[in-house]
Amino acid sequence: MPPPFEPAPALNSQPLQQRYPVSLRVVSNADMDAADAAQAVATQAASTNQYSGLQGFIRNEWDMMRRHRDTAVGWSERLLQAMRAFNGVYDPQKLAEIKKFGGSEVYARLIAAKCRGASSLLRDVYLGADRAWGLEPEADPPVPDEVQKAISTLVQSAIQEAQSIRMELGPQQIRERLWGLMAKARTAAKKAGEQKANLAEDKIDELLTEGNFYGALADVITDIPLFPYACLKGPTVRMVFEVDWSTGRPVMRRKPKLWWERISPFDIYWTPGAADIEDASIIERTRLTRTDLNDLLDVEGYDTAAIRQVLDNYGRGGLSMDWDMAEAPRAQLESREDPWFNQSHMISCLQFTGNVQGRMLLDYGFTDEDIPDPIRDYAIEAWMIGQYLIKVQLGVSPRRRHKYYISSWEKVPGTPVGNAIPDQISDLQEVCNAALRGLVNNLSISSGPQVVVNDDRLAGLETGEDLYPWKRWHVTNPLMTNSTEKPVEFFQPQSNANELLTVFKAIYDLSDDVSAIPRYLSGNSPGGGAGRTASGLAMLMGNASKIMQTVCANLDRDMLSPALTKLVDLVLLPDTTGMLQGTESVTPKGVAVAMQRETMRSRQLEFLQLTANPIDMSIMGPKGRAAVLRNVSNTIGMPGEEIVPSEDEIQQQQQQAQANAQAAGAAGHSQDPPEPPEPGAGQRPPGGPPKPGPPPGAGGTPQQQSKPGPEGTKAQAPRTALFVQRPRGS
Repeated sequence: MPPPFEPAPALNSQPLQQRYPVSLRVVSNADMDAADAAQAVATQAASTNQYSGLQGFIRNEWDMMRRHRDTAVGWSERLLQAMRAFNGVYDPQKLAEIKKFGGSEVYARLIAAKCRGASSLLRDVYLGADRAWGLEPEADPPVPDEVQKAISTLVQSAIQEAQSIRMELGPQQIRERLWGLMAKARTAAKKAGEQKANLAEDKIDELLTEGNFYGALADVITDIPLFPYACLKGPTVRMVFEVDWSTGRPVMRRKPKLWWERISPFDIYWTPGAADIEDASIIERTRLTRTDLNDLLDVEGYDTAAIRQVLDNYGRGGLSMDWDMAEAPRAQLESREDPWFNQSHMISCLQFTGNVQGRMLLDYGFTDEDIPDPIRDYAIEAWMIGQYLIKVQLGVSPRRRHKYYISSWEKVPGTPVGNAIPDQISDLQEVCNAALRGLVNNLSISSGPQVVVNDDRLAGLETGEDLYPWKRWHVTNPLMTNSTEKPVEFFQPQSNANELLTVFKAIYDLSDDVSAIPRYLSGNSPGGGAGRTASGLAMLMGNASKIMQTVCANLDRDMLSPALTKLVDLVLLPDTTGMLQGTESVTPKGVAVAMQRETMRSRQLEFLQLTANPIDMSIMGPKGRAAVLRNVSNTIGMPGEEIVPSEDEIQQQQQQAQANAQAAGAAGHSQDPPEPPEPGAGQRPPGGPPKPGPPPGAGGTPQQQSKPGPEGTKAQAPRTALFVQRPRGS
């Protein structure tokens, strides 16, 4: 039988580890970071579960895009590095190491110089006097039906006239004449299409100017050489204030306009797996104020109730924290307030543009008429603040293309993210910084002598800290020390400035080749070699401009062509004037403008001089010469339309000159007797030399042959000489 209880062991009779077993686990820093990241993801997933339906779908898309961009395979850190390089700021880790060493914090700013030079070149191409785009009419426009009927009627009447004078017309003659008339009609249709396209270009250019297109393009040109990608958005409808002076007094009015804007690379996100930006879903992160939300109240397309809930819930404390890891350092580089404090009470809004399944849209509130097939995906645009959707509408683009256009300095196949100048010469920038810091540090150390003070030999209150000219040193001669040792000794550190400066210049010159932006493209001297002469410098600039042609090709293909095509579509939708037919094509001309504009101007001037001779003038005629003068005037920056008369004015001048010549000729013939005929020559007609007659026995045209009439006079030739006629039996 067991005892009722066991005696308790004596106090401290067992070791502490046996009485209280404790297991310790050692966790590395990497494991702790992974655990923190997993916890953050779990927390984010838990917070996402509060969203459902369309809100939950957009929130999941946002979390996916943000997580991908903030990871090592993303590009948030690349954006920050580019911004630091442009501002000449070291990253925090590098700056801490420099301060620990106590060295100079000088920054070479090599990348900033290259980016400024590249931006100036692109600005000269796209924002210069020459329009970097154009509208091309249809290559083979159809001949209007009324013109075809008129040609058919004209041919039939000519056939009847030929039959009335018993002329034989073969099928080949009829076809050739018909083809000739149709060719002239096609030429006239092409010319009419070109005139309409020119008028449409002026109208499109007016819309672009009023809609801030060129201002947004200027900002995009600044981003292209700096960031891995640049983004242009538009056109969107925006209410813009204008001053109306029609009444004689300034009146502020709000008018809707098609608007373009530059989107910061930090504020644009897209589907990570998309190879082409046209196939990606996009989220733009914007910052709104209470005033912006108040302006959206009672505006068609926006949910007024949702906006009021946002103003009620978020108006006091600002916004929900829809930021990423790059937002705080970005705000510091842009000299803005840290968004995590948000004392400005900015409200974060996510603008989603992409495809959503129809079933989800039906659950949100769309009708069966809007969503006929719940299984298909539909393009939408949605604005989301926190958990509130303040705007959801279906895409209206006939090409099913969103309004974001992204391009890069150097394209990388398979991804919208390319390479910029910081990606190309970042290692050279670090070497230049290191050489420049070493140069400054060495100059500061070797700028004066170093002093060695023997404190044991200083007398009294002498410390040896102060140095100044003609200073008297008071020293002692202790018995226990060597009296031959100098109390104060000076030595000069070695200067390595020449070697460091040589390294800096060599790396700087190497950056010209790597970035393909030589310094002479920005106005600096190219030094010796071929750049010493004007022709040599022009040759060097021509070779260096080839890389700019590649960049211009990227901008033309990725931005200008789709953006202007979408604008033409929006103009065609409500257009009733017939200015645009829908067959025009947008033609970017950035590459053509970038191809040595000065060389093209000099060639035009040479062509103008070479064709100033009677032979070429007889070929071109006044209209052709006027077209050349007009084009050359516009190229050199002069108003060609005002200097050179129009075609109608030139035609009127020609008609007036012919009328004056005929009047003068008639007056001269009425006063002077006719000259006697020369021997062996026919009578000279008043209007010019005699016309040679047909050879004997040869058939001629009705204009050359005469037929006796009923009164013995010559019969008149047919009114319309459309065919080469020959008599029957010839």
